[in-house]
Amino acid sequence: MSIRQFSIITIFSSALYILLANAGGVPQAVTKAPGESNNNSCATCHTPAGSFNASIGLQVLTSDNLPVLSYNPGEVYTVKVQVSGTNNPKAYGFQLSCQDSLTTNDLGIWSEFGERVKQQNLTVQGKQRKYLVQSAAKTDGIFTAKWKAPNTNVGKVKFYFSGLAVNLNGNTNGDNNAFGQLALNAPTISSTRTTEDNEMAIYPNPAHEIIHIQTEGVQTVRFVSFTGHATTFDINQNREINIQSLPNGVYIVQCFGQQGQKLKSSRIVKL
Repeated sequence: MSIRQFSIITIFSSALYILLANAGGVPQAVTKAPGESNNNSCATCHTPAGSFNASIGLQVLTSDNLPVLSYNPGEVYTVKVQVSGTNNPKAYGFQLSCQDSLTTNDLGIWSEFGERVKQQNLTVQGKQRKYLVQSAAKTDGIFTAKWKAPNTNVGKVKFYFSGLAVNLNGNTNGDNNAFGQLALNAPTISSTRTTEDNEMAIYPNPAHEIIHIQTEGVQTVRFVSFTGHATTFDINQNREINIQSLPNGVYIVQCFGQQGQKLKSSRIVKL
């Protein structure tokens, strides 16, 4: 074997090792969480970027599969990350961390990792930090794990996450990445459920287009998504609202009276 052939094989083997290693999680923190290096991102290695236009979202779900905006101490939730992209990516990866919004310390306990999900310890500013990453790329882009909230009220909790849409072309060019954050508020009297006396009467549920509000005195209705994005509708004289423009998902629905006072709330599934 010539020196040139040996060099080519060595370079190819090194590149293949790096590619396969990163398929099971990158060796550095790339979620854009506080303390991480500003220049670290999936795009550091996956360059030049492709045309996938990647996007990423995260849900924190109760045992009833309902999204929450705040946590209850010690309660176990399902955390679901979904990565997607335009122009038909071949597969997806992700990285996720959960931190105290003030101290940037790890919060919660991870368990019951879903398909192709693992925990990875990385050093950030001299201390160990827990991350969830893919153990291998997934074609559907959905990654899940169980997360146990802190046993006491520690204030706001923040999830930082990044996703990667890849073309599996044998190297790291032509891929695209995305970033996101989700904050869970401190515990409230009831973060996920309302009492029957305070529930808002809505039908049909699930719904695709027109819903009817039976609650008296409602002037406006606000739909809050699992990411905290709010959309407000005025109710018409027939107590109807057209929600066809809302993305599909589960919403917390809040109704308000003529003076802006909050009346009742409920949940609805938009199909």
